[in-house]
Amino acid sequence: MLRRDLGPPDIDGLKSLLEDSKGLYEITLLKREPRDFSSREIAREIERGHQIRDVYRLAQAFLPRLDISNESIKYYASLVSYYSVFRLTQLDEWIVYLYLLCFVYHRYQKLHDNLLNTLIHHVRRYVDEAKGEAKERVYEHRMEDNDNLLKAGQLLQLFTDDSIAESTPFLEVRAKAFDILDRQKIDTLAEHITTKARFDETAFQWEHMDDLAPQFKHHLRPILRAVDLAASPGHRPLTEAVHFLQDAFAKGRSLSQYPPEAFPLRCLPDTAKRYLYTSDANGHRRLLPDRYEFLVYRLLRNGLEAGDIFCRDSVRFRSFEDDLLDDQRWQDKGVPQ
Repeated sequence: MLRRDLGPPDIDGLKSLLEDSKGLYEITLLKREPRDFSSREIAREIERGHQIRDVYRLAQAFLPRLDISNESIKYYASLVSYYSVFRLTQLDEWIVYLYLLCFVYHRYQKLHDNLLNTLIHHVRRYVDEAKGEAKERVYEHRMEDNDNLLKAGQLLQLFTDDSIAESTPFLEVRAKAFDILDRQKIDTLAEHITTKARFDETAFQWEHMDDLAPQFKHHLRPILRAVDLAASPGHRPLTEAVHFLQDAFAKGRSLSQYPPEAFPLRCLPDTAKRYLYTSDANGHRRLLPDRYEFLVYRLLRNGLEAGDIFCRDSVRFRSFEDDLLDDQRWQDKGVPQ
């Protein structure tokens, strides 16, 4: 089948993997896995994907016709890692082409596992950092409130201070009050006491996410551009948002250049909507693009971990249905009803 169906361009593509490039064989470079989740390592991994995409598409079309299992593909792929390039060149060339097809097929899918694991890692890291920062801010505000409550007691004592004559103008009394606690803090404290208001820890998290925007754009946008994602029917609204971001990034356009109605909003949880908008000088609500972008990343992480969002060009994040026999092959098995 290899001899019959692989054309000269296909053979040239496979042979190029065994060529010596800048002192290292191409296949040797492909064997290397990312050492960490750094942007440099992930950029290299994305570049490896570009390099072997054509051979992967060839393997994707050809290997199913051999009717071998995924485990067999994985085994043949491991032989490329096991043998040196010199040893491979001593084997029958058609056997080597089979091994290379299996290697590229498995490596390309493992590459996508690496990219999506990196996305999950960074999203979790940013969320944890935002939560930690929010808890710290709540603690600081509570400490400040405790200090202000002590001063509030001094303010109340002004009403019972016999040293202040009854004829003293209110402006003078108020000036004494402002010496104890400035006007803004008095208003804040009064509102807190009368409404029993609680600090919005989630709001603090989103405020910190605004500061993290340059970081998550740097780390996560290249990954989103490099993967093709799909979803179960109930999670299609999220893939609409993902495709919107991918299209914007591919065009090099800033999200702030898009009108609010261009953003797919069906995936937004009701609990998050209040934090994604701000009011302009005219009182009109305005969507915050950076917060929208990160929320999509966070929902994407949740969907990948739950198995609701999947990548067919991967090992770990494949859809369950992708590993099932199609209807025709199932019938051919002759399974009794």
